[in-house]
Amino acid sequence: MRHILIAGHSRISEGIASAVELIIGEKIKYFNAYLPGEPFFVGKIMEEIKKYSCDDEVIIVTDILGGSVNNEMQNFLNYDNVHLICGMNLALIIGLVMADENENISTVIEECIEEAKSGISYCNLWKHKEAQDLDEF
Repeated sequence: MRHILIAGHSRISEGIASAVELIIGEKIKYFNAYLPGEPFFVGKIMEEIKKYSCDDEVIIVTDILGGSVNNEMQNFLNYDNVHLICGMNLALIIGLVMADENENISTVIEECIEEAKSGISYCNLWKHKEAQDLDEF
């Protein structure tokens, strides 16, 4: 079985999880980091991972490369069944959730990352390109 866990600073992961549920109806596990009065998120993630079989695949997605959340999650790379991705966005999470569990996990991750990256665009350039295309017509 494949499990997706998302973690990020403040409530970013909660917001992404909420959007995923709204769009595709799938609930995913999220972990808020560094909120006042809440237990340290790393322990909560460890408890979650311990629930899974060593044959299960675990994908942890964090918000930003070099951030403290991602740095803490690197400790889980000691587990052979854990895969860590940083740079979380909604397209990435939806792609991972909807991916075929029978497909190779590394392939799924690489394809989802590429797809999510291709969805990032500076939309003002479209306006200028459309105007340029009209001028050329």
